[in-house]
Amino acid sequence: MNPQVFETFKEQYRSKLPSMLDAEKVRTYIAWCREKNMEEVILRLSSESKGGWSKNLTLDFTTERIIVSKKSFLTKFADFGYVAGLAPYPYLLTMKGNSDSLKIRKQANFIPKDLLGSENLQYFIWYSDIVEFTLRKGWETMVANMMGRAILSNFLTIKTMVDDNAYDFTLPVNKNGPYESIFFWVGIVLPIKIAEK
Repeated sequence: MNPQVFETFKEQYRSKLPSMLDAEKVRTYIAWCREKNMEEVILRLSSESKGGWSKNLTLDFTTERIIVSKKSFLTKFADFGYVAGLAPYPYLLTMKGNSDSLKIRKQANFIPKDLLGSENLQYFIWYSDIVEFTLRKGWETMVANMMGRAILSNFLTIKTMVDDNAYDFTLPVNKNGPYESIFFWVGIVLPIKIAEK
């Protein structure tokens, strides 16, 4: 999507957007993209194992599927994901006041077509193939210090009907935010219910 197309969306819903909750705005945007047959990235999560030295992946939740890509060497250390996990255009919808879509940096505006054509692409999962999507709070990764207790990572498991595949991801809190925030926004994007454990 480019800024002009995003402005077309905002213009079409100009009278309704101010009275909508953030979740309603993003859901309306997703429905509009689907209606226009535009696959767009809505949310990005970071997955890593063994403190970032082993498997490092990005999970891009689009309007149609989850695109799983391997992080490049530099991105492993410099990528802090999106604010609240939201991609630039959905994030602008949640901002109060006037938001300028022309200020979105090209590097931050991931396009599904580019992600699918990247050498870092690992695989993708169609939402229609998912039979179970489970998000679990990582109690076993809890640490205590002078500031209190904090969970370092949460866990995501996706089971699909394709060969009964199961995909497991570790979601570090420092790159994705707290469990409640992830649960909320993934619940907005997914057309299926999230199971909690």
